[in-house]
Amino acid sequence: NLLDAYLPEERDSNTRVIVYIHGGSWVHGDKSEFPKALVEELVGKRKYALASLNYRLVKDGKNIFPAQIEDIQKALAFITANAAGYRYNGNSFAFIGASAGAHLAMLYAYGHDSLKQVKAVVDIFGPTDLGDETVRKPGLESNDIITNFLGTPDVSAEVVKQASPYFQLTRETGVPTILFHGTADKLVHPDQSEKLYQKLQDLGIPSELKLYPGEKHELRPPVAADVFAEMIGWLEQYYK
Repeated sequence: NLLDAYLPEERDSNTRVIVYIHGGSWVHGDKSEFPKALVEELVGKRKYALASLNYRLVKDGKNIFPAQIEDIQKALAFITANAAGYRYNGNSFAFIGASAGAHLAMLYAYGHDSLKQVKAVVDIFGPTDLGDETVRKPGLESNDIITNFLGTPDVSAEVVKQASPYFQLTRETGVPTILFHGTADKLVHPDQSEKLYQKLQDLGIPSELKLYPGEKHELRPPVAADVFAEMIGWLEQYYK
């Protein structure tokens, strides 16, 4: 597996790292999808270091969960180990993820970050409860995708909760999180974000939910512009 690294020319051991995790239903997608304009904004103008990760994709029953979490863990260990040589803070990360990538970002931050390195999460229409009926009714595309990812159709299997950010989130593991979702999203029901946001609020964890009326499971240019602006403002507040 590879990652793309973007480093500002002016950087030192205090330079903070942002990690992007791509979407694609856990079966496709690539690190190259991170928008170049956003690289220019975050790295060129705001002087963050940025890493866009690849991870193993599910194919023919192989690389099912938790292979992707293992890959994120190895990638972060690699970034940390090379911090001195490349000059950045290797013990502090903000995650940005879209769709399946947002799911992995939240799941790692809430359930697998034993070193407490993740300081903030940006969630762009990611699934949060892989057992919820809004995404698991027979016949739904999302149900087939999740079954393929987990390797079982059993909604009551323990792995469903293990792979759900909603159930891994606690007062101790939660980090500031901003969520973006279109209200007409048929692949990942907006209830997935609303449900997690409510739990974040109940736990007293800094969080914000931005809903876009009539928008589907995509980032059309006008929506993308707003998401990027809101996201940058959020990072400036919680991961400056």
